[in-house]
This record gives sequence, C-alpha cells and structure tokens, in this order.
Amino acid sequence: MKVFGLLPYVDESEITRATGSFDPAFIRTLAECYDALGYERVLIAQSASSPDSMTVAASVMQWTDRLKLMIAHRPGFVAPTMAARMLATIDQLSGGRCGVHIITATNDAETRGDGDFLTKDERYARSREYVALLRQSWTATEPFDHAGDAYRVEGARTMIRPVNGTIPIFWGGSSGLGVQYGGECADVYAFAGTTIERSAALIAQVRAAAAPFGRSPRFLMSIRVVIAPDDAAAWARAGSIVATIKAQGGPSKKGLGSGSDESAARRVAEAMAARSTADPCLWGGVIEATGGTSHAMALVGGPDQLVETLAAYESIGVDDVLLRGFDNLADAQAVGELLIPRLG
Repeated sequence: MKVFGLLPYVDESEITRATGSFDPAFIRTLAECYDALGYERVLIAQSASSPDSMTVAASVMQWTDRLKLMIAHRPGFVAPTMAARMLATIDQLSGGRCGVHIITATNDAETRGDGDFLTKDERYARSREYVALLRQSWTATEPFDHAGDAYRVEGARTMIRPVNGTIPIFWGGSSGLGVQYGGECADVYAFAGTTIERSAALIAQVRAAAAPFGRSPRFLMSIRVVIAPDDAAAWARAGSIVATIKAQGGPSKKGLGSGSDESAARRVAEAMAARSTADPCLWGGVIEATGGTSHAMALVGGPDQLVETLAAYESIGVDDVLLRGFDNLADAQAVGELLIPRLG
C-alpha cells in the first residue's frame, strides 16, 4: 500500500487560519517534505476559484526528484487534444511522473462560476468522452478524426507523448454515472474514506462496472488522519482539534465545504453512524463539529492501530491511500516517519 499526499495552495485547515490564498514557499516546503519521506504521489487540486493545477505541477516536478503527480483537471475548459499535449509535456519533463485526476464536479453553482452550465450527468458524459480523446491522442500513430457529443476534431495529432506511452487516469464520483463511467475509464478509482462496509460495497460496484470493458482499476481511498505515537495521545489530539474548531466558532478554512445543505446533512449523518461501526478508529468528529461543511472522516490512532486498520481496508480492495492530517506540515512529517515505513 502506497501513501499519497495532498498539496494545498496555502497552509490552511479546519484549525489553521491562513493569510492570503497562495503561498509558493509553503507549497515547495510541503512538496519537498513529501518527496523526502517516501510519499508515492501528491494530489494538486483544482476548483473554479483555485490557482491553476497544471502550472503548480510544473513547478512541483522541478522541486522534487521522485514524487509523482496527481494533477486534478476538470474537462470542459481546455480541448482534450491540447490537454493531452500539456500533460505529456509535464510527463516528459518530470521523467514519467505525471498522473491526471479527472474531476467532474458535483456542484452546479460552482461550475457556473467558470461558465459551465451543463448538468451533472452531462458533465460526466463529457468527462468520459474527454478521457477517450486523451488516450487516443497519446497512442494514435496516425492523425485521427473524432465526432462525439461534446467534441469534434479532424486530423488530430501530437508531436509529444508520455514517457511510458500513456498517463494514469484517476477518476472520482460515487453517483450512478460516476461509478458507471469510472469503471469504464479509470486506471485508478478514487473515493472518500468511509466505513469498511461501505467502502467494500463501492469497490464491488466499480469492479462490476469495469468488468464488461476488461478493466481492473486500482482503488485509492482519501481519508484524514489523526496520528500520534500511541492511541491515547491520538484520541487526546482528536479532542483538541474539535475543541479548537468550536473555540473559533467553526472551521477556519474559507469555503471549506462544497455542495448543498443536503450533502452537508448527509455527511453529518454518516459521521454519527461511524460511531457505532466495527471500525475501531474511524472518527467523524470534525464533520459533526463543522455541521458537515468539512469532508473530514478520519482515522485516529497510533502507528500500530493505523497499520492494522489500513490492512483491513487493503483486504477489501483498497490499493493505496491519500492521507492528510489537520496540521499540514507536521502531520505530513508524522505520517512519513511513523506510518509509511511500516506500510511497505
């Protein structure tokens, strides 16, 4: 099991207030930390208001030696043939370290900020077509034409290809179409951490969707972590995190959550249900403390407990994990020093 990290654009979390919205020095420090401590890959996020993930990725690959990239990329704003060349260029410059995370967006209001007025289902269909054109651009040996619902190209060709012939496609989305197209398109299906039972059910759904296409995607689970030298210290820290959020009157991070009031309520209900599950260190305290505005289901424990719990997730099909704490740099270091050496 490999560990991925998240690269925020500023040092900010539910308990840490930031000044400004973009801090290149912090980004570099955290990227170099991930690189030195054995993280496999780093997610560089994208939204309708964030800095540009491709540009940041180009800098990260210069600051690091072995860390791979998981560049969030939203179809609909750059032609897929152009995006294929952009990603292949980063892949060549980084020595084959590029990966792309296709994000379709669940929030209609947010996508409209960038002028995208398609429905969620229409965006998923566009993403599916986009991925097909990315792959065709990377592998076609002759100029090709394409006429689809979202894109039309004639005589498309490229002078630059990925180091290994293709670039891994990450895909997220737990709706019906998200799962259906994820099974068809994904090299790696990424999902938010939840109970072992729910995770196993989702993995089974994606595998069933992938089977008709002869695909066997890997599975990446993203989950928060509260880590300390032992279980007691970790749970004490979890309590301190909630106390800090409440003392501040709510989460520190501006725009922390996304989606509707309904989705926030659903996250709170899931967090409360996690209290009674068989997962011994699954914790939704931050979700409850923020009224569901934070996507912060977490694992709490010392290294022994966390290794045991991650092994349980691995047994139901989770291949790799993206772990993020609540103190960006300190927790990245703790995971790198206390956990990664034990995960192999």
